[in-house]
Amino acid sequence: MMINFHPVRIEDRDSINEFFFKSTYRNCDFSFSNILCWKHKYDTTFAIIDGFLLIRFFAEYKEPGYMMPLGAGDLKKAIDLLRTDAKARGDRFYLYAVTPEMFAQIEAVCPGEFRFETDKAWSEYIYDAQDLITLTGKKFQPKRNHINKFKKTYDYEYLPITRKIIPDCLDLYYRWCEENSGCLDASLVEERHATQKAFHYFEKLGLKGGAIRIAGEIVAYSYGQQLSPDTFGVHAEKSLYEIDGGFSAINQMFAEHECQNYKYINREEDLGIESLRKSKESYHPVMLLEKGYVEEVNAM
Repeated sequence: MMINFHPVRIEDRDSINEFFFKSTYRNCDFSFSNILCWKHKYDTTFAIIDGFLLIRFFAEYKEPGYMMPLGAGDLKKAIDLLRTDAKARGDRFYLYAVTPEMFAQIEAVCPGEFRFETDKAWSEYIYDAQDLITLTGKKFQPKRNHINKFKKTYDYEYLPITRKIIPDCLDLYYRWCEENSGCLDASLVEERHATQKAFHYFEKLGLKGGAIRIAGEIVAYSYGQQLSPDTFGVHAEKSLYEIDGGFSAINQMFAEHECQNYKYINREEDLGIESLRKSKESYHPVMLLEKGYVEEVNAM
């Protein structure tokens, strides 16, 4: 029998966050803001059954699948519900965005029934929050130099993102798009949609953000959301390329002002993009959170 999944709406925030905020998983997939703002790409739907949050969506290559069930009940029963749903729809059964910790839990209740494959492009970069705040030590010397140059070059102001400056943040995003061929690439069109939705629902999503203003204009911003009690997830970071050191400055200032109460900061995946990988590695993550997918052994 198929599960009656529902489209994710802003009105579902509290129902879904009740499961997310109890979770200790640190991956960015369990973020209500990410799910709502990107549902146009993944066609994300959800159901709450027997104390479990069940999420269905379409992966990058349009193979439908599910997230790890979240709840405190019978995990095997929840997985079997999803398997039955996939079969009723004529789909192969997949669980996506699965970490090794999750697979160990799956294996404990369904021994030998599934296989787990990781994808390096999905791995998430997790940092010690104090590293990004203080940038102390020899390994961060280049970052400190870059930020010191920024501070000497510009008369800047850091400020939290509020409704008052959101139009200016959007103006920055559109200017950033102009620097990137107009954001006409399909992935950037999808990102533009997600960005507009994030700023539209900023307060309702519970997002925290910060921006840098120079000469009356917003030139950089960053925003994100708590992922677990000890981890904050950075969902977006933008700076004009013409601002020397803008990315380094907003990275450090946002961490200092908005992430003081967290042990870790998750800066998400590199998506297999070499320049993004090098940038994320340059901040020396303390964890590379592996993710992959799970499928039934007998489905091979």
